[in-house]
Amino acid sequence: MDTSELLRTPLSVFSLLLTLVLAFLAAYRIGNNWLRTPIRVICSIGAVLIGLLLAFMLFGRGKPTETISETRKGSFKVLVRSQEFHHSGIINVDVCVANSADHEFPKNEELQCFLHGYDFSGLSIRWLSGLDVEIDFDSGQVTTFRNSAFVYPNGPVPVEFHATLREGYAKGPP
Repeated sequence: MDTSELLRTPLSVFSLLLTLVLAFLAAYRIGNNWLRTPIRVICSIGAVLIGLLLAFMLFGRGKPTETISETRKGSFKVLVRSQEFHHSGIINVDVCVANSADHEFPKNEELQCFLHGYDFSGLSIRWLSGLDVEIDFDSGQVTTFRNSAFVYPNGPVPVEFHATLREGYAKGPP
């Protein structure tokens, strides 16, 4: 686990807070007063700061500003979800395939999504054939791209879709 990932979950922040509180209580067992006082002060400041971080993590969550657009082809559709959290200016984009009858964004993103990224401009989706999709954009950051995605329309047999990703071709080839 990367150290940047360490403070992302409330459970890890709570365990760090608990460790500082236990160190504060253990400082009473130290016989030297000159060593006991700085440890208690450091633990107190750390516990207060981590408590504030934990409160921010638990209560600072909010709903993102979200828009979903779709491009239909027969009994399937390609969904493009754009999300912006807390007016940050960064717009996360997910491109997934789903049944036309589904009214929500796919829950199984690992199987059903082609693209995850952010800050796209000129993003366009078009169907090339019944199972092939073309994703065009002028600029943006791609974090994950898969050439195929699966949808289970009616039972255990999946339908596989293929995607082509083209950067700089949103307005057509030069």
